[in-house]
Amino acid sequence: MVVRQTLMVCVLAVLAYLGVWWAFSGTDEPARTAPESLFLTDYSKAEKGSCVRFEGPGENDLGLTVVDCGGGRAALKVGTVLTATSAECPRGDYKVLRDTRHDAALCLMPNAARGDCFELDTDDLQRSVVSKFDCAAPRVNVQVVDVAEESCPEEAELGVPYEDMTLCLRRVR
Repeated sequence: MVVRQTLMVCVLAVLAYLGVWWAFSGTDEPARTAPESLFLTDYSKAEKGSCVRFEGPGENDLGLTVVDCGGGRAALKVGTVLTATSAECPRGDYKVLRDTRHDAALCLMPNAARGDCFELDTDDLQRSVVSKFDCAAPRVNVQVVDVAEESCPEEAELGVPYEDMTLCLRRVR
């Protein structure tokens, strides 16, 4: 008799919990915000305009994390998401990461605004480690003069073209 009563109380408790859960699990609930950082294992899920950083010892596809673009360590931004690893990036000097497991690729460009300073190889962005630093850092070798729609101003020493804009840089040190 005691076992039967205990079992009935447990069943009623579970039913009450499910009833409360069902009553409050409607679509009126506010949407959850995205986590501050998201580890990205499927490049086809990336969004144009998202910023990424690499975890670990080097830039590789095993440690790509989506981060807030306003953060100081957000050196790279997704310019384009390709739906096939064989596809080519649009006009521009992109750093390309290919995800053969999901047949997708990312065309990455510096997450740059006027005044930002970077360490990057302007001759070969594809092989360059792109790092954003405070402009006083000894590793800095370029500063963003402008992010222009077409041509760069005179004070820019070089322009790095992309699909929607040109990154105007001057050498530092």
